[in-house]
Amino acid sequence: MANEQILTCAINIGEQLLINGAEISRVEDTISRICSAYGVRQSHIFSIASCIIVSLETSDGEWITQTRRILNYGTNMYKLDRLNNLSRKICSEQLPRQAIEEEFDAIVKSKEYPPALQIAVCAMVAAAFTVFFGGTLRDGFAAAFVGVLLKLTLYGLQSMKMKQIFSNIICSILSGLLCIFVCFAGLGRHLDTIMIGNIMLLIPGVLLTNSFRDFISGDMISGLLHFSEAIITAVCVAGGFIIAIILTGGSL
Repeated sequence: MANEQILTCAINIGEQLLINGAEISRVEDTISRICSAYGVRQSHIFSIASCIIVSLETSDGEWITQTRRILNYGTNMYKLDRLNNLSRKICSEQLPRQAIEEEFDAIVKSKEYPPALQIAVCAMVAAAFTVFFGGTLRDGFAAAFVGVLLKLTLYGLQSMKMKQIFSNIICSILSGLLCIFVCFAGLGRHLDTIMIGNIMLLIPGVLLTNSFRDFISGDMISGLLHFSEAIITAVCVAGGFIIAIILTGGSL
């Protein structure tokens, strides 16, 4: 491959790793290893949550650079696993450009789990956490009902391309009101455990974990960015439930 093609392949994989929830150290290490596998003399990678900058020195002594801006990212363990396998295969076998692009495109275009399955999992998680924190089976079914409506609301807000901070506030307010409603309607008994079960659907656990992994790896800027985003998201979620309680006259 030409030097520009090596850089493009490496930064494409790094970009998708970052978009799908990989920690910064994994992104930088993957790009560096791919470049080294194709005879690049040295590579310098700078990555944060929203940007990747890669400069490398080719075997001819030429320096080339590419930058990628990351606008949205989330968590997709299936794609992360396949991207990791692809990067290891590239480093061990030095695949040609066409083979890399074919497998990379297949990974990027791979479908997510169907919406019905995701909704069912959200209901199950909400019910499980409700029972785990002391609720009854009746409370679990009530939490599952709220979890289904919460996931449907998230789908609607995502289709509107609403910013995450506002969608979290709206979802938490709606979820809090629904939790109070199901208790008033007699579907559930313990409002606090039903709320906890649905709060767990909105808590940014992976993002917070990645922030500490970035700290441990020495990526302080990325760690602070991820940590700040996780804290702000958690505050928005808590604030939404507080607003729901206030709107109903302090039902909790």
